[in-house]
Amino acid sequence: MDKLPEEITKAQGINPRDLILLSIPKMGKGTILGDFTTKENAIVLDLEKGGYEFIPARKLSTYEGQETTLWESFQNYIKYRNLLLENKGKYKYLIVDGLSDLDLLSEIGGTLAYMDSVQGKKFNREGGQSIGRKIMPDEPEFKLVSDIPEGYGYKHTRKWFMDQIDIFKQISPYRIYAAHVVDKYIKDKGKEEVVGSEISLTGKLKVILASKVTALCKMVADDGKRLLNFDVLNDSIVAGSRLPRLKGKILISEMEDGKLTTYWENIYK
Repeated sequence: MDKLPEEITKAQGINPRDLILLSIPKMGKGTILGDFTTKENAIVLDLEKGGYEFIPARKLSTYEGQETTLWESFQNYIKYRNLLLENKGKYKYLIVDGLSDLDLLSEIGGTLAYMDSVQGKKFNREGGQSIGRKIMPDEPEFKLVSDIPEGYGYKHTRKWFMDQIDIFKQISPYRIYAAHVVDKYIKDKGKEEVVGSEISLTGKLKVILASKVTALCKMVADDGKRLLNFDVLNDSIVAGSRLPRLKGKILISEMEDGKLTTYWENIYK
């Protein structure tokens, strides 16, 4: 473009590039997301222990069994993430379930990244020397970067987490992130009061992530129906959309006589 525009450019996006879907546990979120993979070119990157054990879905699970450790899950995550990256574009939709588990992995990922940096070259090293052998996450002496006093280390876990979000954008054109919701409290005259809801993530991460996605919604129940609520209520940051058509409560599924019917076409046109 060699001149400044005079005309209004029409909006072109009709589907959310990044959608965060939140719910309380055991609402059927995994079943609804798993059903999506049976109908669309989608895959679940399952980061939760036992999350999709009983759910039919196209999936990659970092926990191979109940005995799998967090360190083993992290190693599986890196392997599967890199495999997806090598085959970027193979799946139209990447479903990451869930964000709280990715936040947990960021404790390890952020620590390893810090250990490889100039300022952290003595961290988790034998003898406290930069030339010492690295102490790995499966060893009892291993320390997390988040243990550094005054919360200094959390910037490294946040960076690793957001780096993963950037990588996911390279893997698939559309991303769905599943997460749990927690109540937000304030103290008033010495008493705690619930004033809204938040994504179950650590510290500033919940606000940083919420500002970078297309839409956030909370799954709500109405008998056998499940709806995605995009309305922002009270002091909540678990809802909202940049797409005008995604507003209010939108039907996503209903269960009748044990049969599940999903309506993802209401979200992705």
